[in-house]
Amino acid sequence: MVSFIILNYNTAKLVEDCINSLKRCVHCAHEIIVVDNCSNQEDLDYLRNLSVRESFVLIQNKINGGFGAGNMVGAQTAKSQYYCFINSDVTFVEDAITPLMAYMEENKYCGCITPQQYTPNGSFVPSFKHGTGIRHEVLGDSIFEFLFPKSFPSRKTKKQHPFNAPEINGCFMLFPAKVFWEIGGFDTNIYLYYEEYDVCRRLHQAGYESVVYPSVSFKHLRGGSSNKKTPKSIKRELFVSRIYVYAKHHNVLYTSLFRTILLIKSIFIPKKWHLLPILLSGESLAHSMKHQNTANNH
Repeated sequence: MVSFIILNYNTAKLVEDCINSLKRCVHCAHEIIVVDNCSNQEDLDYLRNLSVRESFVLIQNKINGGFGAGNMVGAQTAKSQYYCFINSDVTFVEDAITPLMAYMEENKYCGCITPQQYTPNGSFVPSFKHGTGIRHEVLGDSIFEFLFPKSFPSRKTKKQHPFNAPEINGCFMLFPAKVFWEIGGFDTNIYLYYEEYDVCRRLHQAGYESVVYPSVSFKHLRGGSSNKKTPKSIKRELFVSRIYVYAKHHNVLYTSLFRTILLIKSIFIPKKWHLLPILLSGESLAHSMKHQNTANNH
């Protein structure tokens, strides 16, 4: 049995579409848990009515603590052997769950798995990253994919067989419940972005792998479930999370070098000057939307 955990923030109609596609395509035993992160009243009312019609568990958070915190609330309610965290703008096009669970049963080293991702119009979307770091910031991925194709397979071409990846996309992640709790679940300090970077690194440190299973797929609107903040606020949160997870997983020297690289790059791009205070400050989480939301609710 699998527990589907869907986080909602003013996207109730997308949740409805997601659940309809899930019920149409997924054939294994499952439960659906929707966690609302303080949506507006109209959206919340729509979601309440939907929960009655579709018979799913609805949890209403009093504070929007972000992606990780919201999903952890859902996980604490889940009763299945597997947890599947999906964004509200995900659409199932086939039963992508049964083969994933079968793969994890046969490969106990697999701590998290995702299908191949496509856009709503069927365009291919890379479902993994080579791992974000100084190498990525300075040189990008293309040169390494060209020089070392075995270690850095192309992200832009579909693979034929399941493969391990340093980091898989966070919009669709299936975990064995036991493994999820073993590594501590999602880091609730992170409000938005880089949750998958963090959780995949912790899986690897615990001896597990993150896997892409390319022979089944799903569609993702990409951005449809995002927090409806201004673009500047979103870019700001991206940097806050980025600095936090780098400091969490690397030593002080590496983190300082990374911060310096971002600072130099931002100095020469005027539209990124609003990020300079974050890069100069050592207290990146103080700038997070999560702290702003918490302060506004007191």
